[in-house]
Amino acid sequence: YIIPDVQRRETTFKGRLGYACLNTILRNKKPANQAVFCSRTCRLDSLSKYGIDWVKDLGRKNLEDLITIIQWNEENNIRFFRISSEMFPFASHAVHGYSLEYCTSLLARAGELANRYGHRLTTHPGQYTQLGSPRPEVVQAAIRELEYHSEMLDRMGIGLDGVIIVHGGGVYGDKIATIERIKKSIRVLLRQNVRNRLVLENDELCYNAEELLSICEELDIPLVFADYHHDKLNPSSIPPSVIIQRANAIWKRRGMTPKQHLSEPRPGAITLMEKRAHADRCETLPPDLPDDIGMTLKLAYAKDKEQAVLHLYRIYGLQPVIQASLRPPNANGTKETRGRKSNKRAKASAANASTVLDPN
Repeated sequence: YIIPDVQRRETTFKGRLGYACLNTILRNKKPANQAVFCSRTCRLDSLSKYGIDWVKDLGRKNLEDLITIIQWNEENNIRFFRISSEMFPFASHAVHGYSLEYCTSLLARAGELANRYGHRLTTHPGQYTQLGSPRPEVVQAAIRELEYHSEMLDRMGIGLDGVIIVHGGGVYGDKIATIERIKKSIRVLLRQNVRNRLVLENDELCYNAEELLSICEELDIPLVFADYHHDKLNPSSIPPSVIIQRANAIWKRRGMTPKQHLSEPRPGAITLMEKRAHADRCETLPPDLPDDIGMTLKLAYAKDKEQAVLHLYRIYGLQPVIQASLRPPNANGTKETRGRKSNKRAKASAANASTVLDPN
């Protein structure tokens, strides 16, 4: 591979950088049966056809590959990783859900390895985890999903820095009422072991950092500050420095290590929909970051994952980099969004939220 030089910069940041869910080098190993990844899943009709034991075996394979990813991360000085929510397919399903007890020893093995290396592992349930929904069945599904993530981290023996991150979700035509439902769900419906790990994160459409910070301070729930979502897409009336200071006070009070999310827009992005698509890599770190903060590169809908971390390592000299682990950047980045942030869905969401937020 021809790896281009980077423009060197300086920073006082001494925390960790991490990435989410997928390692591109391991995922793209050839032949395909040697690929390493943690998101094997299936459709409901496959579950019906092959049975729950077949589905649970997918989870076992995902967990085995997580161990491989943890080892690769350690060898490449990356000690911060977000576990895929698809580790155990249908584990939180209302009908077909199952306990993770069958993987107790393997979960403990993965957690022991992460703890021995001093790695931080976190999770981030998907967009259907809606604690503020007016529909009780949706809230119950969200609670089951959070309990599944908590069980996974608990069985791994991961401490409370292993947080479960959720967004505020939708506004359902009445943001004030929805916020009250969110607070009730957290205060009344969540088990203590789940609440102990729960943190909230601002987003680019519905809830900015200031709005969630008021919930977090009231309920003593940490806030993950998404820098790009705040500064560029859905700003608050108070500056990021104040938000971070107040958010970090909650983390400190709870005895937990702060966490932030970093991302940048794709080059050439102009419209809100285009700006929602994350760039493959980040070129800069925010100034004046506290030394003890952990930062995940929020690149869930881009391709570069661990390469984005290694890229910043090279720019700022944060960690030694193994040359063989580097891959060249994608020369043909697109402005289009992916997955749940498709333009059609995003436009509909933006229209629904347009009366309750400033575009982020």
